Amino acid sequence: MIIADTCLITHLFNETHLTILAQKILEKDPHWLMPTLWQEEYANVLSKLAKRENREVDEVVDHFNYTVNELKGCEVIVDIRKALQISMEYKISVYDAHFVTLAIDFNTLLITEDKEIIKNCPLIAVGMRDFIND
Repeated sequence: MIIADTCLITHLFNETHLTILAQKILEKDPHWLMPTLWQEEYANVLSKLAKRENREVDEVVDHFNYTVNELKGCEVIVDIRKALQISMEYKISVYDAHFVTLAIDFNTLLITEDKEIIKNCPLIAVGMRDFIND
């Protein structure tokens, strides 16, 4: 089991330079968990991509719904107070602390491309390539 951050989800469900790597992570460990917060972050990513690529609203909403449906059952509610504490302890945003909190609670790794999280939480967070090469 791994904790998947929004970057990993984005690379898996959107054609990017890291899509193949995200697929390899899914093959290596298909049991992903994420905080419910991922949906808001992912919607924001899709909105930015849609503006840049001039996509139709219906297409983007359909893609969002597809992704949410694919990850149904993988979401965990995070105690915001604990995320706040972890945010302050590790010097990361409260949003990022939601993912770190799950990794701590489930005693597993957070897979992310966020350099700040990896730097500030080296025993908890690992990059996509490092996870594959481990």
